[in-house]
Amino acid sequence: MVSLQGVAVAVIGFAVVLGCAGTVYRDAARLEISRPALWAGIVFATCGGGLALYLAPPNVPIPGLLVIVVGGPALYLFERDDATHGDDRADPYSLPEGPGSDSSSDDRRDE
Repeated sequence: MVSLQGVAVAVIGFAVVLGCAGTVYRDAARLEISRPALWAGIVFATCGGGLALYLAPPNVPIPGLLVIVVGGPALYLFERDDATHGDDRADPYSLPEGPGSDSSSDDRRDE
């Protein structure tokens, strides 16, 4: 017999998986990353697969599930970082998005 707690976990988990995939799709479309539907599908597959493995067999180790669930979002974040920063050379004199990121090479101090 299916317990009420199991049904609640499945419904809430499915809503969270859809929310994560939708967030990735909107973010990828906003940043004009190629193939936002593919990235949303990858996040949906990994998070949904982790949820299915959590609900189906009773003895799946939680650390293994976390690796599966985090895999899709981690890959998307790597792609997002690469698409956002591109092939620009790193500036060793300033932090990204920090003070001095808009400075030209003439403002740098020689050390």
